[in-house]
This record gives sequence, C-alpha cells and structure tokens, in this order.
Amino acid sequence: MTIAIMLNGEQKELERTMTVQELIDHLAIRSPAIAIEVNLEIVKKTAYASHPINQGDRVEIVTFVGGG
Repeated sequence: MTIAIMLNGEQKELERTMTVQELIDHLAIRSPAIAIEVNLEIVKKTAYASHPINQGDRVEIVTFVGGG
C-alpha cells in the first residue's frame, strides 16, 4: 500500500509507512548535517529510527552545506 506525503513542498509517493531514518536511507541522504521537520515539529536525531512518516504527513528536510 502506497502512502502520499508532502516532501519539501512536493507530493511524493512512498511504498509504505516508514520511519524518518528509513526515509533518509530511501532518499540516499548521506549528509550528517541535516534537520528534519514532520508536520511543523522538528524531529530529534535520537528519534529518527522510531518516528513514523504516515499518510498525509508534511516533511521538510534541510541539509547544511559549509563553505566560505
């Protein structure tokens, strides 16, 4: 069963409900410097493995890039 979420303002279909960590892995995000918000609440890194992404959730993922 697929689920629909809003990911960074765009509609995205996922194969199933997954955790924040599973979503990070699915999207192949390798940056250690990221912030994730689900339904306007920031998810702590310690909760990535247990925080679910469900049908209709609004997810924002921000990666930080250093430079100068």
